[in-house]
Amino acid sequence: MGTNSDAPLTSVIVPTYNWSSVLRYALLSAQAQTFGDLEVLVIGDGCTDDSERIVESLDDSRFRWDNLPVNSGHQSTPNNRGLALAKGKWIAYLGHDDLWMPN
Repeated sequence: MGTNSDAPLTSVIVPTYNWSSVLRYALLSAQAQTFGDLEVLVIGDGCTDDSERIVESLDDSRFRWDNLPVNSGHQSTPNNRGLALAKGKWIAYLGHDDLWMPN
């Protein structure tokens, strides 16, 4: 992690499962950060709703969707998948039903 000079400083991992109605607000709060050197990895835990469409609708190249093939039932599984994909030096976690203040 963090060895590529094009890598963001921070990787934000957002585990989610079929709650796209609140996911949008969590992602908008990450998008509104005054610190922009980040990637946002939205990891679906076997999502079958429109969560992927929500991520795509933000049209932000820093955001990436990855969906596990089946629901694990544990937050650790999507968190670990996010860690495997993370390119940043630092890791931050944002719950799909949480909001961050802009700074």
